[in-house]
Amino acid sequence: MIRRGLLAILLALFWTPALAQTVAIRSGEHADFSRLVFEFPADVSWTLGRGADGYLLRFGNPALDFALGGVFTLIPRTRLADIRQAEPGIVALAVPDGVHADAMLLRPGVLVLDLRTGPAPADSPFEASLVEPRPVEAARPAVVPARPRVRLPLDIGRMTPSPVIGRFLPPEPLAAVDPPDPRVESARSELMKQIGRAASQGLLQAADITPDRPPPSEARGREPEPEPGSADAETPLAGLGDRPNIHVETSIDRGLGPQAARQDRSALGDPCYPDSYFDLAAWGEGQSPGALIAEGRAALLNMRDATDPAGAEKLVRAYLALGFGTEVRAVIDTVRLDTPPAAVWREVGAIIDEGIAENPALFDGQLSCPNRAALWATLARPKISSAAEVDEAAVIRSFSELPLHLRRHLGPILAERFLASGATEAATRVRNAVARAGDKTRSGDLTIVEARIDLSRGETETAEARIEEVLAQGGPATPEAVIVKIESLLISGQVPEMDILRLAEALAYERRDTPQGMRLVELAIRGHATRGNFQTAFGMLLHHGLEPREDLASDLLRALARDGNDADILREAFSGALTVPTIALTPKARLAAADRLLDLGFAPRAGQIIAGIPPQGTDEERLVRARLALAAGRPGEATQYLSGLETTQAERLRAEAARARGDLVEAARHYGAAGDTARQAALAWRERDWSTVETAGPDSQSGYAAMRQTTPAAAFDPAQAPSLAGARDLLEGSGVMRDRLKDLLARTEPR
Repeated sequence: MIRRGLLAILLALFWTPALAQTVAIRSGEHADFSRLVFEFPADVSWTLGRGADGYLLRFGNPALDFALGGVFTLIPRTRLADIRQAEPGIVALAVPDGVHADAMLLRPGVLVLDLRTGPAPADSPFEASLVEPRPVEAARPAVVPARPRVRLPLDIGRMTPSPVIGRFLPPEPLAAVDPPDPRVESARSELMKQIGRAASQGLLQAADITPDRPPPSEARGREPEPEPGSADAETPLAGLGDRPNIHVETSIDRGLGPQAARQDRSALGDPCYPDSYFDLAAWGEGQSPGALIAEGRAALLNMRDATDPAGAEKLVRAYLALGFGTEVRAVIDTVRLDTPPAAVWREVGAIIDEGIAENPALFDGQLSCPNRAALWATLARPKISSAAEVDEAAVIRSFSELPLHLRRHLGPILAERFLASGATEAATRVRNAVARAGDKTRSGDLTIVEARIDLSRGETETAEARIEEVLAQGGPATPEAVIVKIESLLISGQVPEMDILRLAEALAYERRDTPQGMRLVELAIRGHATRGNFQTAFGMLLHHGLEPREDLASDLLRALARDGNDADILREAFSGALTVPTIALTPKARLAAADRLLDLGFAPRAGQIIAGIPPQGTDEERLVRARLALAAGRPGEATQYLSGLETTQAERLRAEAARARGDLVEAARHYGAAGDTARQAALAWRERDWSTVETAGPDSQSGYAAMRQTTPAAAFDPAQAPSLAGARDLLEGSGVMRDRLKDLLARTEPR
């Protein structure tokens, strides 16, 4: 019965006839374009192309109606002259010359169409004609009622449909002989490559140590420099003595030169870049920006119009003091500046412009330096490693002495680094270093940092007030405010409103192909899942190509298995995300989906979903595999999977396995251990286990079982001589038992 009912749900889900639905159309005017947003059923396809007087937007469902009445309420008729329904399922957009259309599916069922001034790009896919020529004599065919259609995946028509069963291949057997350790091979290959590279750059030299040369005496103190032409001068690394016959020099050592021995060192003993590399406050002090740049440019060339390295450094320092990162890199690259600090300054310029370094490895070992190098090492990477030791005092001290405009710009970035690593107090000190200058340092980014600090301290109401302040003001900080708001709602277990999710989707579209845009898409997907909109969530996951994101796809599937309705889980299992071969899912997510499908009676599909995962050995896996074995008629195998598990569900499955073997007494015992006294009593009744029925059965059965064990009939011994009194007791007891049996026959036996 359950399976037939679920089959009916599937048929209703996948074979629902197309109904007439109204497509909502919203409009908005911007400086460079006019925007239309069409909201239609998620399973309807669309095509945009050229028409007679503009563009035609064709939908795959001809039964759709279009709400065109309010289109021109918020936009003029400059880029869009007219809009009408040309034919069933087709919208005609009349545009003047010099206007082109650009469209993008924001998420399943939401199409954004922009009408922009100017010619269309050469590679635009929307310039092909959609006008179909018709014979003059041909009569217009009647509109055929829509046939029942199968709900297909979002990308149908643009890619080959995926098979129902994804790729769940068993692991390949291990070779008879273990291959070499790949870590050793990788390390050997990398070492040889780096040694060759270092040798070609002059970073490695072979030491020609003469055996009979005595080691240098420490009593002599510092040896004098060898005379030119002497044997010592010809030795590449004279003075090595009995040390290893190799000298390793890092790029940091080479950049610092002979003064490295006198420089600060990190907690691990690495030499630190000198403070003079990062004295940005002094480089711009007392001069206007124009004077700084003019002086630097004047020093760029010498009297022979050749590049002066010292002058180039002066110009680079001026640009760094002003916060012009792009100009810093342009000067260094153009003049090919190769002085010791040039490579470091180039990365500082990248940090100022991009928030991270292009080559963060240049700052390896600098995080725990007790000077200014620690600040730029903290900013060089997107995250501070959990294993890294950071000299927070040096970072805060160096940050506080930066010019005000750089503190305002870099402060939110640095505070985010500390917050992400759990250093809330350090983030607060960064915030204070920015805010000390007063209201002129206030910005939306700083307010977002303050909101994150409040959230880390549990001050939710204060954080929400700051986020709403940024959202009300608008501006560049709005996307980050939306991110913080949705994150805080999801972490606290609250359900985001649809308005904030729509705003996240719109901002993600504006910032597409950026990390911030993808973060907004991810949060919108998670928000839809918490609202139970799993069809939208999975549709966005596939549309944006995020199915290889194992963490996101797995979280979504586990939420579906836990909270989704039967139609949702069946759709994704048989025609949705679980049929996409490229989807990346953790074993826990696959097991959760399989467990839900077993509840619905679809054991074969559940087995396919977990077929490719290696043995996990977890309780969750053993329970699912035991259920699959029972569904396949293998109770012995199911019992083996349940060995050692002492849970209610395990006892229930043991009972079902015993029942499948025909051992009703054992099954009743396990049902009792699982707390299912009704089934325990039912099986005990069938086996005439009156003591168990008396203990666990309902009142009617319990009373009968008690009487059955205490009546004279129960103690009657045919071997003894009969008596009149005994016969009378048997007759009376039989009458009582008949009454009990009549009462039992009138009741439904529990199953």
